Amino acid sequence: MKKNKKSKLLIGITMGDPCGIGPEIILKSLKSPAVRKIANYVIIGNKNVFEQAARTLKIPLKYRIISHISEIKDSKQPISLLSMDNFKSNLIKQKKATAEGGELSVQCVIRGINLAMSGHIDALVTAPICKEAIHLGGYGYPGHTEMLQIFSGVERVVMLMVGGKLRVAFVTTHIALKDVPQSITVKDVLGTIAISDNNLKQYFGLKKPRIAVCGLNPHAGEEGIFGDEERKVIIPAVEKAKKNGIQCDGPVSADTVYYKALKGVYDAVVAIYHDQGAIPLKLHAFETGVNITLGIPFVRTSPDHGTAYDIAGKGIADPHSMMEAIKMAVRMVRCS
Repeated sequence: MKKNKKSKLLIGITMGDPCGIGPEIILKSLKSPAVRKIANYVIIGNKNVFEQAARTLKIPLKYRIISHISEIKDSKQPISLLSMDNFKSNLIKQKKATAEGGELSVQCVIRGINLAMSGHIDALVTAPICKEAIHLGGYGYPGHTEMLQIFSGVERVVMLMVGGKLRVAFVTTHIALKDVPQSITVKDVLGTIAISDNNLKQYFGLKKPRIAVCGLNPHAGEEGIFGDEERKVIIPAVEKAKKNGIQCDGPVSADTVYYKALKGVYDAVVAIYHDQGAIPLKLHAFETGVNITLGIPFVRTSPDHGTAYDIAGKGIADPHSMMEAIKMAVRMVRCS
């Protein structure tokens, strides 16, 4: 249902890895008048981490600390912090993957998903987490995308990266390159096309999205000379999508498709594996790229970069991708 444009949305923001740049880019983003005026916010994180980050980086931010989401109703403060479990503040100085940081970052994401699923927040924006830290904390999740799928209870999700003039959806995400050929099926490719088509209509106002589907192999297989995944998997998926009324082309050679997309021939590109889509997107819009999860029953966005342990705590992290993620979340909710 489309939201009342005069009412302020409540956007949940998860802290990310406490040893990374998540707290810094959140503080910087919420200090921006352009971000503050479009929504109210609840940060899902640790009080000690944010207080220390604000002091160290000299980024004062007024917010109310709450222990339950219901407390927001009684507050006139536009920013709240839903404080999670205690975290040893001395660990923040390590600026590396830790079991404690992985545990806390996962718990923040799970809490955020639950708040979105229950309708307490209008959208979820997630700061960067570290896969190594998550594994050190005892979790096997490869990343946000997989957690969102599991805890929202959906069969399939699609990762969509948006930046500048490009929108790129992915058939596979965080798997080894050697596993990609045997991991893709007609059902997977078709599902990615269909979910992308539906969400481009719902959240981006495109009545008839034009979608290009990459080939897996160089030159889209060159009629089977360089591989037969196009013939066996991608072409059947594209043909089924067309029969279902979706406007899509493929397989299109990955070395030309992004040029065509930038020229306006396509509204979105479906990449078969991670680097096939992430490299051109980040080359085109590294500072402003946004990661979106499609296929779940709520809006979720995130910055299109990692925890950046090497610069954490130095005050030099660029918040623009986080700011764009917040703005994108608001636009998507308003459009739906």
